[in-house]
Amino acid sequence: MAQLTSTALGCRDHHVLVASTGVIGVNLKMDKLRAGIPQAVSALAEDGGAAAARAIMTTDPFPKECAVEVTTEFGAFRVGGMAKGSGMIEPRMATMLGYLTTDADVDPLLLSRALIEATRYTFNAITVDGEPSTNDCVFALANGRSGVQINENLYPALVEGFRAVAHELALGIVRGGEGATKLLAVTVTGAANESDAWMAARAIANSPLVKTAVHGGDPNWGRLVAAAGRSGAAFVLDGARVRIGSLVLFEAGRPFDDLAPQAADYLTGKDLAIEVNLGTAGSHSATVWTCDLSADYVKINAEYRT
Repeated sequence: MAQLTSTALGCRDHHVLVASTGVIGVNLKMDKLRAGIPQAVSALAEDGGAAAARAIMTTDPFPKECAVEVTTEFGAFRVGGMAKGSGMIEPRMATMLGYLTTDADVDPLLLSRALIEATRYTFNAITVDGEPSTNDCVFALANGRSGVQINENLYPALVEGFRAVAHELALGIVRGGEGATKLLAVTVTGAANESDAWMAARAIANSPLVKTAVHGGDPNWGRLVAAAGRSGAAFVLDGARVRIGSLVLFEAGRPFDDLAPQAADYLTGKDLAIEVNLGTAGSHSATVWTCDLSADYVKINAEYRT
């Protein structure tokens, strides 16, 4: 694939980055690639970003694109991106392809550092079904066309641009998760350390019982407490608190089930937030974005190869 592409573009093989997804263990059909790569090259255009974002879709319900302009005292530069992903999404990355581009002038080592930092709280903080894939990737490309040279002083501006674009693309992946009808932000607070915060947030976000409860509009605080308690993170029930939206349904060992109807009404929305305080009096927190689990997810994956 790299050789075919480099020949068609007139560049070197190692300048071509290869990304693919599909059925695990099934080779891509090279006859189609041999015919398709020259066609794709001939279709290249300055305004072809939207077409590219649509072309990489598989079970995605919609394309995902985002771009921002970053203004600095030395001039402005742009960051853009697109992503593909809908199922097999979990924070060690996921079955997703992500592409971030910038017209800033960036040293490769600094670019790599910025990409790693930006993905930590974006692409690596999402989950659809808790299923990591075998072939995930996020690429960062810089062409220097803006003339703005990124040094240590401008590095935070680059990270912020990457993070802003990656955040929108990552949420788009979750919002478009296979069979998803709701976007859910799971925030864990009161953790003894950062590792515990992430561990508990991921356990809650990946719980099928939590995700099905959200899908059905059931404010089942017990499922949230159970997931946090079994996550391996330090957990103190007497100090714990569960908040669905702005409603506290459990605190300091006491349930507030009289608020369940209001919480159920909140869960009929499309953009939801749940917070679980681990009760350790710690200061650490983490947020993982996920979606509900519906019958359509089962249908899509049951028929994936047929």
